[in-house]
Amino acid sequence: MNKKHVLLLSTIMLIIFSAIVGCSFSSAGDDRASEVTFVESWDFASGFHPINTLAVSTNHGPAAYMPNFYETLVNYKDGEFVPGLAESWDISADGQVYTFYLKENVKFSDGTRFDAEAVKKNLEVIPIMLGDYNGTMGRVTTLLDQIVVMDPYTVEVHLTSPYYGALKDFTMPNPMAMVSPNGLESDGAMSEEWKTTTFGTGPYMYEGETDGTTYTFIKNPYYWGEDPQVEKFHIKVIPDNDTKLLALRNGEIDMIVGAKHVSHDGFNEMKAVAGFEAIISEAVSSTRTLGFNVTKAPFDELDVRLAASYAIDKLGISSSIFSGVEPKADSIFDPSMPYTDVNLTPYEYDKEKAKELLENAGWVDSDGDGVREKNGVRLEGEILYMTGQAMIDDLILALATQLNEIGMAIKPNGMERMAYYSKIQQNEFTIAFNETYGIIYDPYTYISNMNPDHMMDNFAALGLSFVENSNEIINALNVSVDEEEIQETYSFILTEIHEKAIFLPISYMKELAVYNSAKIEEYTFYSYPSFIDVTAITLK
Repeated sequence: MNKKHVLLLSTIMLIIFSAIVGCSFSSAGDDRASEVTFVESWDFASGFHPINTLAVSTNHGPAAYMPNFYETLVNYKDGEFVPGLAESWDISADGQVYTFYLKENVKFSDGTRFDAEAVKKNLEVIPIMLGDYNGTMGRVTTLLDQIVVMDPYTVEVHLTSPYYGALKDFTMPNPMAMVSPNGLESDGAMSEEWKTTTFGTGPYMYEGETDGTTYTFIKNPYYWGEDPQVEKFHIKVIPDNDTKLLALRNGEIDMIVGAKHVSHDGFNEMKAVAGFEAIISEAVSSTRTLGFNVTKAPFDELDVRLAASYAIDKLGISSSIFSGVEPKADSIFDPSMPYTDVNLTPYEYDKEKAKELLENAGWVDSDGDGVREKNGVRLEGEILYMTGQAMIDDLILALATQLNEIGMAIKPNGMERMAYYSKIQQNEFTIAFNETYGIIYDPYTYISNMNPDHMMDNFAALGLSFVENSNEIINALNVSVDEEEIQETYSFILTEIHEKAIFLPISYMKELAVYNSAKIEEYTFYSYPSFIDVTAITLK
């Protein structure tokens, strides 16, 4: 049975079943009417601390839900910095002192008062908790000098040098979320309490209720903000994406949020079924991209990288795999992000031009086996990628197939998360598929991690491989307070990456959500659409 027949059969069964499910929810006057159940691929065994690095945790289950438990001093919404736990802030003329004026009458979920002393303790401990990863999720944690309590609700943050992206760093739940001092050890160690407790100021909290498969969260009784409609929510752990969709259909769960959890075929199928709503985020969450290992043959040659760039039919991939939802990407960052609207000439799909580039560079198929060679070396390699995400297997196969069509013997190589990152850091790959860090970290942190002196992300560090003294360029950018100078540096970096064809952007990723419309009236994506905002749910 082919894919279209499977989808047709699924739709017919779903139409029949949705009437039953719709009736059951429409008559719901029970205790679960104000409860919502989500789904996640990962469990929550490592706990609920907002700082998540490969050293601290190999478990990413809680990551998308953190804003429901924890809050930051500053929020970022629609391209603007807006108050979070800080009502307002001042920045000194030299860019080295940030004064935050905090909200009053705010408490953590354990009843502890949120004040300047709590902020001081958090900011002093965060760099310790990050350890070797300090700076990989925002540079400001490497620049903290003094944290000065001016009064109970005013705190000064002194930096060792200015940083043009500092305010954006303060918006990042990982690692800048504020947690109760009761959950912090002076040496930065995390206590066992983090496995069964959340220590935030957010609207919800965890009290340890789980059967190992489903986790339950309740309202934070001390929450300072507007009372959310959802009284309680559950997260059911289901690793397989097809099973997630089935669970939504049969009423086990109420909502799926995130493009990693549902294929675009499944998404479009659900759009056509009564009793379910399927929506797409307006904002781009990140960029899907290939990165070439320019330190190894054959992609150390510019013509080989250029040929690969012309060989990929991005529009076709956008239409066939992403159902037109994700537009093709011609730059590593969405141009709507700060400093990234740079005039670049796209590498449009042209298979014949790709072949011509390879022929002129001496790569020919001399033995007729479909694979080009040069000086006795075959034009071959693999695309390294992380498994367990919706549509990724299909996407990587399509990319490999299109590269094969121009005489490159490229094979997919899927790995679980930790093995994938290990290969990247050890530089053991030919081509790697990845995504940029996302709207919360892009472009500031991604650009900062291109500094070869840091090398905490070998994939990002590829970007300036051919630029002499690139570390000095990044260091100068980070301390600049001149907007024109910052823009000029971005233009140089993005043009360099493009002209040297170091990255091959595929599509601008948008988030998906599918929910039971008999129970949920409306959902609005969070400012960072990859995060799930339970307070944004309007119930029937």
